[in-house]
Amino acid sequence: MKEAVVDRPKERIWTYGDYLSGRIPAEVPEIVRGKEVRKMPAGFAHGVLEGKIYSLLFPLIEQKYLVAVGEVALLLSRSPLTLRGADVVVISKDRLRGVLKGALEVPPDLIVEIVSPSDSLPYIIEKMEDYRKWGVKRQVWVLPEDREVVVIDEGGVRAFGEGDEVELLEGVKFRLKDLLKGVEDEGSGS
Repeated sequence: MKEAVVDRPKERIWTYGDYLSGRIPAEVPEIVRGKEVRKMPAGFAHGVLEGKIYSLLFPLIEQKYLVAVGEVALLLSRSPLTLRGADVVVISKDRLRGVLKGALEVPPDLIVEIVSPSDSLPYIIEKMEDYRKWGVKRQVWVLPEDREVVVIDEGGVRAFGEGDEVELLEGVKFRLKDLLKGVEDEGSGS
């Protein structure tokens, strides 16, 4: 008896040309080495944490930085196309000129990522490594479920507990326990 052959569509490999032409659908959150990475949208608590981190960084904005929040598009590579989304991105105004359109193509000074329960460990590690190779100076990973913060910079990789003071940038510090006040973790899908 002959087996039925199921015809499955080939996985699409996206290119920089697709990005420039606007052919990539808005519902594609990230592209890594040309391939779509599907993720669940962030929960409300996740957005609240982004807002709290933005408010901590706000005094630096007028001085010398630009801060963007909410799945900010980062173009890490044109070939193969790698387009990542970051929660909070901070970059020195001196490194940018003119109006910013599209994805950021310059490695920022700081990326803050808030880890969601749906983020797998391999996904997180791959993203950390992509940022490091791209030249991000400082990464701060907030893990609300684990009550931990991981910092990656020229000093290496360091983990901080919820009561430890963590520096985001230039004297802007926080404690995770303070950041989490008023944010409900239960069922939030952060």
